[in-house]
Amino acid sequence: MFINPSQQMKRIVAVSVASSIIACGLLGASAAFAEKPIISSTTPMYGAVSAPAVKPMWSLPLAKFDQDGRFITAALAEEGRLFALVNGGQLAAYDGTSGRMLWKYGSGLRPVLAYEQGSLYGLTTDGAVIAVTKNGSKQWTTAIRANKAESIVPIGDTIYVTQNFTLFALDRATGKLRWKITEKDSLYSSGSSDIIVSKGVVLRSYLVQGALTSNQLNAYDQATGKKLWTAFAHFSPLLVKDGLVYSVLDTFMRGDDDSSNRSLQIAVLDLVSGKNKGERVYNWTVVPEVPGQIESGGANGSAFLDGNDLYIYQGKMVSKYNFSSYSPNSKAIQRWNAPDPKEYYPLYSIYGGKLLYQSFRNHSMLALKTTSGQSVPFPFGIQPVQTDIFSNGLYVARADGTLDAYNFATTKPVFSVKTGSSEFDPTLKSGDMIYVRSGGTLLAVKLPASLTKS
Repeated sequence: MFINPSQQMKRIVAVSVASSIIACGLLGASAAFAEKPIISSTTPMYGAVSAPAVKPMWSLPLAKFDQDGRFITAALAEEGRLFALVNGGQLAAYDGTSGRMLWKYGSGLRPVLAYEQGSLYGLTTDGAVIAVTKNGSKQWTTAIRANKAESIVPIGDTIYVTQNFTLFALDRATGKLRWKITEKDSLYSSGSSDIIVSKGVVLRSYLVQGALTSNQLNAYDQATGKKLWTAFAHFSPLLVKDGLVYSVLDTFMRGDDDSSNRSLQIAVLDLVSGKNKGERVYNWTVVPEVPGQIESGGANGSAFLDGNDLYIYQGKMVSKYNFSSYSPNSKAIQRWNAPDPKEYYPLYSIYGGKLLYQSFRNHSMLALKTTSGQSVPFPFGIQPVQTDIFSNGLYVARADGTLDAYNFATTKPVFSVKTGSSEFDPTLKSGDMIYVRSGGTLLAVKLPASLTKS
């Protein structure tokens, strides 16, 4: 029987209506239908690791310490051994490959550890510094009441202990306190944990607040702790050599009001007296996105030194200069297009021919190849909570409790480790082993040869 299109459409509508009536009769008048979302957005995980998951060779529960609202652990990997604070704050040593415990020492230690030339240095809860050999024998204990110390820094024959505005200097052989200095000026805001020692002079940086807030460099006599000089608006030295200190000047809001013609100024100071011995100036030109707007600091006017290569971040460019042969109006020997300074900040490091950056947005890495100028973001699409590079290995910990290992040279994934916790402390490495710290547990993983070569 022939049915014309009009009749066919009527039949379809009728069947549809009838079906709806039947459905309503079966389901009831209050039938619920799927709601449409106000917003539905999918974020694909590109570059997800497809490398095999590996099982740790051994694991170890660590002591957990509350620091500013998060839990941290304390461990060091040195000379094929793993040293860590375990239950009750005991210092314990383990064979790095097998996990066999070698010895334990003390109790109630704080999460401040250091290692240098076969000796371990730690801190008790009441602020005493301890020294123990790598075989677990006590060397000395010195009660200096540094119960809030941030770092222990062995340099030469001296152990330096930093505690905010206070700096202690201990004799390395005996632990005897040589001197202690505390900056009592109310303008001091915080002290750095980094210490530089050269030709009998100790250098330490502080943040100082006043009409203008900036970094201040202080110099002390290594033997007595006497303050020799201070230099306000001077960043931590790029280099200390031949009795001279090379320090980048903080020029922000100090007459540096030209938004197009930018410069980086490096003061040259006498190490002993602090007197100005000269200045180096490196100039470049930028086109500000907003007329008159000055972009300063970070990717817009900071620098680091790698051997004789001085790298200066100049907004949308990064330039390399020969630091050993300065002359006024020095020209860059190489320049590259830089990653977007609003997206990436410099890590002040070059490794494997790559300048390293990190994303403001998700903390992923970006490598700028100095051979080609190509920018390579990796691992792409993954938001790390902890990133470490050792030899040819890039180790990226994710919030889902996975640590991914990449070949730094090729950017290809090598293996993954499942930890079960979103909390990560920095990864440790010694020889062909890495030690992953996550959620209060240490996991020891043997590395393939491809990741142990620099």
